[in-house]
Amino acid sequence: MASIQVYETSNEEDHKTIEAIGSELGQLLNGQALDRNRVAYALNMLKASMLLHFSHEEAIMKQHNYPNLFHHKRSHDYIMSILSEFISAFAVGRESTTADLWPHLKKTLDTHLLRYDADFAAYLSQLP
Repeated sequence: MASIQVYETSNEEDHKTIEAIGSELGQLLNGQALDRNRVAYALNMLKASMLLHFSHEEAIMKQHNYPNLFHHKRSHDYIMSILSEFISAFAVGRESTTADLWPHLKKTLDTHLLRYDADFAAYLSQLP
């Protein structure tokens, strides 16, 4: 039972950080004057936060022999591919594409939470 509590606390903190960075990014991208330096910084912070979170989560899954690790990791990889695609679009000046980043990524993350993270939390709650 301790594993589930540690996971949920850590997970919640990571998700709050990612949400805060994403919300700031959304505001920056939808503002009147685009500050490319601030957007680039927010994109890098979002990517770093997500990579750290996913790495930590996958390590816990390995530690507890989670049987759906492959599928969960595949979802993480998909989310990171979306983020990388948007970072590339921003880097070459396609701000119109980049402006949709946070709403699209947020929807994908919410689906991930409901499907994959909930399944892992249920698995952890059944461990002795």
